[in-house]
Amino acid sequence: MADVLSQSQIDALLNSLNSPEAVAEEEKLIEEEETRKIKKYDFKTPKKFTRDRLKLVFSVYENFARVMSSYLTSMMRLSCQVEMVDIEEQKYFEFNNALSENDIVAMVDGSVNNGNGDSETLMIQMSNSIIYALIDRMIGGSGEPDGMDTDGGFTDIEISLFENVMVHLLPIMEESWQSYFDVAFKFDKIETNPRLIQSIQADEIVVIVVLNMEIKGTTGTFNICIPGGIMEDVFKLAEQNNIAGRKREHQDEISREEILDSLKDSPLEIRAFLGEASILLEDVYSLKPGDVINLRKPKDSEVALYIEDKPWYKGRLGEKKGSVAVKITGTTITR
Repeated sequence: MADVLSQSQIDALLNSLNSPEAVAEEEKLIEEEETRKIKKYDFKTPKKFTRDRLKLVFSVYENFARVMSSYLTSMMRLSCQVEMVDIEEQKYFEFNNALSENDIVAMVDGSVNNGNGDSETLMIQMSNSIIYALIDRMIGGSGEPDGMDTDGGFTDIEISLFENVMVHLLPIMEESWQSYFDVAFKFDKIETNPRLIQSIQADEIVVIVVLNMEIKGTTGTFNICIPGGIMEDVFKLAEQNNIAGRKREHQDEISREEILDSLKDSPLEIRAFLGEASILLEDVYSLKPGDVINLRKPKDSEVALYIEDKPWYKGRLGEKKGSVAVKITGTTITR
């Protein structure tokens, strides 16, 4: 049984807890706990796509952001910065609720080749401030939408100009996907009231890609809502490619072993080139055991070993069990 603490020991413990060092440590822990970002997990609706899978999509849109920056900079002749910020999975109504009635959304048909063959609708939304900056620059302005009411809605001409921008951005996004999967995008239309969009079910799982944009001091976001159906086709195709790749590697390994096994029994002619000499045919006829032919090479010099008339190894003459032998000392430099 544990010993009972004495009153002096209890007082010592209480004093240590009230010491400045203990108080400072406790305050530090409380501050870290408050600043730590904790996101609640909904066990009723578990995540459909893992973070490892979403990293693939993150890489796709990182490349898209770089190319998009270059395209907008060259088109607008202004410094345009686009940066990939975040990607997350959520239900469609969460994304739709975050939009305002004054936002305009580009509707895009997307499909994955070798998927289920069906096309689904993507939604692309750009901050109104960025849209006005682009439009102002396209019609000859400075790209600074000062004094404009960014919450006042868009005219038909402004919507047409925004549509033109989106039509030119879609091939860039498609090309970014082509580095990984055969995904096709086709522009459909512009929706001026996101609340009326019914092409995606409210409780459908979607993947939201968030990019930050900055055009001459004007900042905003570029959001892409990708339906879960397209993501399922992409990840299913990725898994199939991995399985097919492993099968090909296994088949290549088997084929390599079969080729090596068949080559092991192939006869090859190996000969050692000791040297050369020019003598008369009469001298050749008169040769007898014990005669010496001068090859003009020292006896300890290297000899060349030829495999099927090609120099392959270097060696030295020697003797093994009473027979002349060649010891391989290395490979030739040129073959």
